[in-house]
Amino acid sequence: MSLERPEIMETIERWAAARLEALAAEAGEVASRFYLRAAQERANRPRSEWGRLGVRVRTLRSARAAPGSFAIEWFTRRWVNKTRAKAQTFTTYLRRGTGDRYPRSAFAAVAQPWEIELAETLEERFAEIRRLARSVSRVR
Repeated sequence: MSLERPEIMETIERWAAARLEALAAEAGEVASRFYLRAAQERANRPRSEWGRLGVRVRTLRSARAAPGSFAIEWFTRRWVNKTRAKAQTFTTYLRRGTGDRYPRSAFAAVAQPWEIELAETLEERFAEIRRLARSVSRVR
């Protein structure tokens, strides 16, 4: 008798895909909150305090990535040739390290104080989403 049960495997796979999709959507909503709040902060601050921090929820498409896998990544932006019509933006991703959340030190040298506080607040939820996504992958 075979221990493999295709209907169970299909059910688990459907559940995992749906759960990862929901977690990615939630992460996208949290990232949107960052940009809304950042826009509000920039409207009330001089240009020198605007900051360069950003966050992205990206679907992983590598051959090794499981279907539905995603990453939540913080980055900084810098603009080159700002005066020309074709300004270029370069991004540098911050290192998260080994845990589920970015340490405060990852933001310290690259972000404005208000950005650090906002990122720290959102990282609480992002870390939880990362843990849940990893748990879904383990069940899968």
